[in-house]
Amino acid sequence: MKDKRDENYYRSYLEHKTVSRRGLFRGLLSGANKSLKESSQNTIKPTVARSPYAIEEGLFRELCQDCEQCTTACPQHVIEMVDARPQLNLDYNHCTFCGECQLVCDSGALGKDLGSINLQPEFISSCNNKLSGRCEVCADACPQKAIIIEPRKLPQVDASLCNGCGLCRSACFIGAVQMTFVVPS
Repeated sequence: MKDKRDENYYRSYLEHKTVSRRGLFRGLLSGANKSLKESSQNTIKPTVARSPYAIEEGLFRELCQDCEQCTTACPQHVIEMVDARPQLNLDYNHCTFCGECQLVCDSGALGKDLGSINLQPEFISSCNNKLSGRCEVCADACPQKAIIIEPRKLPQVDASLCNGCGLCRSACFIGAVQMTFVVPS
């Protein structure tokens, strides 16, 4: 059985199914624009403490090359690699916001603007002030004056003043201060 379709039929069929260059670029760019709009609407919240110079978490994850330069540049040694990503650990020292990590970052994951560390001190029941009513070491060490002391009570933190540096933790000689991650709003 011979096909009765002629040359004009096939030509019009191919012209209908062919995508022009303009149409191809229009399709590609509309998909990219849609993706950019969706990613800007769904911002990623940090789940760990980052350098105070870290940019928005979603961009940080995309740009950070896990090169470890920020960990070696930090004079306080508070940036460590966890699961191949840099994060802040204030268990043994405090952050001075010196900016050395930002200076060595070539990827752009650490910007010029000082941001939030998202850490806040929390006081445990073995606090000397709660037990004896005479300890103000953490409040004296706080450069922001964010710690409020009342006799025989656990110290309170004014979250609007606290920058999360961890100096209060470093100053507490009995270890009654723990730095907890605060989910940004």
